Amino acid sequence: MPIFGHIASYRPGDLFENRLALALSGMHRPRRAGVSGTQAEGADSIVLAGAYEDDEFGEDEIIYSGSGGRDLRTGRQVTNQEMIGRNLALRRSQETGQPVRVLQKVRHEGRELFRYEGLFRVTKHYFAQGKAGFQVLLFHLVPLST
Repeated sequence: MPIFGHIASYRPGDLFENRLALALSGMHRPRRAGVSGTQAEGADSIVLAGAYEDDEFGEDEIIYSGSGGRDLRTGRQVTNQEMIGRNLALRRSQETGQPVRVLQKVRHEGRELFRYEGLFRVTKHYFAQGKAGFQVLLFHLVPLST
């Protein structure tokens, strides 16, 4: 069952060793997928891991590419994305206004770790031509003031 908001005593800036640590802590349950959640309830967390070239992490806003359309071997975008699956969870979060935990893969002291960035709200989404020339869903998220 998704938990919306902070988990236990974890706060922005906390670091996690790997995807397994994220799953065991409850911060981000899927071990591979970038979006945790359901179409019915919304997304409770996302991970920016550098897999999608159209993702942008800014101080005031995140532009998060929807899921799908990538070649699993090369990681390149090879088809258009669709409003299905986990993308529907992000759209539901926009509709409900529920907070989304954001985690990002970072380099810290020579290692790749996952850092908790805080709670964000999905403000809008739309299809656009991505850098690889295919239609991608772009979700805009802004930080919640805590």
